Amino acid sequence: MTDTLPRTHSAPPDSTSLLARLRGSPLYREALAGVPDTAEWESVPFLTRDRLTEASEAGELLHPDAVRVHLTPHPGGHWLPEYATRADTQRHDQAGAQAFARAGVRPEDHVQVAFGYHRFAGGWLMQGGLEALGAKVLPFGPGESEAQLESLRRLGVRVLVAAPSFAQKLGEAGARVELLISSGEPLTSIAGRREKVEAALGGVALDCYGSSEAGLMALETSAKDGLRVLDDWVYLEVVDPETGAVLPDGERGELVVTHRTKEAMPLLRFRTGDLTRLERRADGTYLPGGVFGSVGGMVKVKGVKLFPREVAFWLAGHGLDHTQHTLRLWSQGGADRLGVQVRGDSADPEALKADFQKRFAIRLDELVLAPDHAGAGLLDERG
Repeated sequence: MTDTLPRTHSAPPDSTSLLARLRGSPLYREALAGVPDTAEWESVPFLTRDRLTEASEAGELLHPDAVRVHLTPHPGGHWLPEYATRADTQRHDQAGAQAFARAGVRPEDHVQVAFGYHRFAGGWLMQGGLEALGAKVLPFGPGESEAQLESLRRLGVRVLVAAPSFAQKLGEAGARVELLISSGEPLTSIAGRREKVEAALGGVALDCYGSSEAGLMALETSAKDGLRVLDDWVYLEVVDPETGAVLPDGERGELVVTHRTKEAMPLLRFRTGDLTRLERRADGTYLPGGVFGSVGGMVKVKGVKLFPREVAFWLAGHGLDHTQHTLRLWSQGGADRLGVQVRGDSADPEALKADFQKRFAIRLDELVLAPDHAGAGLLDERG
């Protein structure tokens, strides 16, 4: 495989050329009307899902040279078309091929992809990059466990691409693969989950992050030291969900993505709503803990920002039923109080409270483990 992409590493895009190119797009014409091409990067306005929905309904997303259209769900029950030109798919596939090579996929490998190939992007996000690397790709699709097991065995498949829950299910049914590329569900952001999946499959599990709007964005390397961003394809930032200010490396916040070269539907500072941390290292940009929640429902407790979805991931990492938990906030003596109730009865409450404080920098005032707890999600009773 020839590396034909520019070596941009983790530097932000050249705003002068990018803004000059995008300001003629119907998607950005109004937003960039008062923004000079020479504007500082952090003053460039964000793109939101609501704006994408609005642009789609107005017929502003279609590109005359598009050769592929995927659909993706958006708020309010809508779906949006995601357009790509031939140059877009080629650049995405080249960046993906480099990422898969760093993850340990080899050109001679058989790779089985257990994501859908219907109207949503699904398996297509993986297919092109694997083919560009030269791998022998089996676009299997989801489900059909028995048939999946048979093809894994008969073809000697070395690499599986699947959601971690489905991969673990296959492993428990007897599947053995050397390498899993995991996406669609949390892996590294839930403590202990990688180890369980690897034990079931007998191989290595690596985390991958992407979306239908942006394509592949980050994939772990064989070093397992964070998800390395496809820096030649996208530029990622982490911002404060409230203020929009760019956060320093290592602070958790909302992930923002910009396409460097995309022609059809290029994202310009698109707010993903996903919660993560970011590190810029000598060899590129990394998401050291993967994506560990969403910014929806963020609350401030005792002066600290708390993301309920991140708490759910933390509970799952301790083997508790994160689908049945209640995060309760109340006031006492004019001060905030915080409690967690969760289904489970085998954990050490004091050890959990200590780990919670270490993870979130907030002290839990109450922790209740009950085998029959029916979770109510977030209950903010502070008035």
